[in-house]
Amino acid sequence: MQIKGLVETMEDSLLTRRELADRWKVSIETIKRRERARVLRPLRLEGRVIRYRMSDVLRIEQEGGSWAQDA
Repeated sequence: MQIKGLVETMEDSLLTRRELADRWKVSIETIKRRERARVLRPLRLEGRVIRYRMSDVLRIEQEGGSWAQDA
């Protein structure tokens, strides 16, 4: 039961562009291209703050896998 709560918390966490780019080993520009291609759905917070839901990132990794690794 404790593990389920940890997984839910991890999946609800937010990543910055830099964190996502580092995770996928791509540039920030590649992340922006993925946004424009509507592969990624960023959360736009106050001002110019952009984040990505970990649950969305995990889903994309499971579905597409290889494109997330392409530079």
